[in-house]
Amino acid sequence: MKLHEVHRFTLSIPEPFDFSLTVAKPAGWHWSTPRETFERGTLWTGMYAGDIPFGLRLSAQGNVVPVTVFGGTPLSGDLAGILEREVWAALGGDEDLPGFYRFARKDPVLSAVVKHLKGMRVGMARDLFGDVILAILLQMAPWARSSRMMDAILDHYGQRIEFDGREVTLWPRAGVLATVGPQELRKTAKLGYRAERLVAAARYLSEHPITPDELSALPENEAVKRLMAIPGIGPYSVGIILGTFPIDSWSVVIFSELFLGKTPGHPRAEIEEVTSRLGERFGTWRWLAFVYVVQDLEYLSGKYHLSRVR
Repeated sequence: MKLHEVHRFTLSIPEPFDFSLTVAKPAGWHWSTPRETFERGTLWTGMYAGDIPFGLRLSAQGNVVPVTVFGGTPLSGDLAGILEREVWAALGGDEDLPGFYRFARKDPVLSAVVKHLKGMRVGMARDLFGDVILAILLQMAPWARSSRMMDAILDHYGQRIEFDGREVTLWPRAGVLATVGPQELRKTAKLGYRAERLVAAARYLSEHPITPDELSALPENEAVKRLMAIPGIGPYSVGIILGTFPIDSWSVVIFSELFLGKTPGHPRAEIEEVTSRLGERFGTWRWLAFVYVVQDLEYLSGKYHLSRVR
């Protein structure tokens, strides 16, 4: 799908703000889609407004971010407003980073990472079905395997858009994968048992759509219930989608070693205890604490013994 320029706007993100750290996080997390491009301070990416795909080009001068929007047809005022709000939130414009930094200064681990990654806002573009795909493909798989599965899903079912001399592939819509059989997904994307889960989730969300705005308007316990109703989505996946404290059998070792001073003998069995203890310790800052630590493991491994980081 070829797109052309349809809109421009400029955002001012509160300080502290480091554009590069925010949209191209050190651990390789994508901002909107794994198939975006970040080069020499400019990000070419895209997102949906409703089910309409748009291309985006973002750069920054300090905390000012000019955004160019590319679409297939002229942009209505309503869609323009939706995109502006989505990009603002995805750049972490509503995050209380100074408040988190004040909290982090009381902790030796967090104080080190916030100095090292100063200005990194944790916001990312939210695409509920894209988050569901990511959460399911991360289940019981090393990162390299999850990446191969994501690449295959995007290759075979993603929405390709071309603009500004670039090509970006967005996550497929739930309606696309709802029509695909699990056998096909096992063959084309090598998903194994995850094929049934992903198809079931796609069919559920096609029949019971949930928008990010609806989800964010709910109290956390209600949002958890809505997400847990999606087939294949458990507590760890909910943590990824909502941005809470998604500890698994790999990260439980890292967080226990860093903050509790011990290596779990049985990591999977200790997830609930570690999640509870650190959730209480970090409180409302638990998602920011999680992201900052995970994004700075290479730096932390030079200061602390981390048995799961080489």
